[in-house]
Amino acid sequence: MASAKQAQQVLVVDDNLDVVESLSALLQCHGYDTAAAHNGYEACDAVREALPRAIIMDLGMPWMDGFGAVRAIRRMPGAKQLPIIALTGSADQDSARKAVAAGFSQHFSKPLNFDHLNQYLSSLA
Repeated sequence: MASAKQAQQVLVVDDNLDVVESLSALLQCHGYDTAAAHNGYEACDAVREALPRAIIMDLGMPWMDGFGAVRAIRRMPGAKQLPIIALTGSADQDSARKAVAAGFSQHFSKPLNFDHLNQYLSSLA
């Protein structure tokens, strides 16, 4: 059984260090433990080490983008129902549809409305 810390952990995945640091700080202010990854490969490694409560992942990253990472993570044991949130600069319906079709649970666009994200994460408890 996961510890309380693991149950609250949110993995933030983005190649932009400022995004990772600022979003992690906001999440921590709201009681979440966070971990960071800067590309899809690092995200996959982090999930193999410890299944987080949720993942917030940018779509456009070098080496392995968010689409490749979500497909790889969904094949991992215990990750089929893991909430994985796409975070992208595109707010159109087509982008959201593609993200959900690829395996993301939810789609949020940048600039992120943190209140909406926090409400979504709170609903997972």
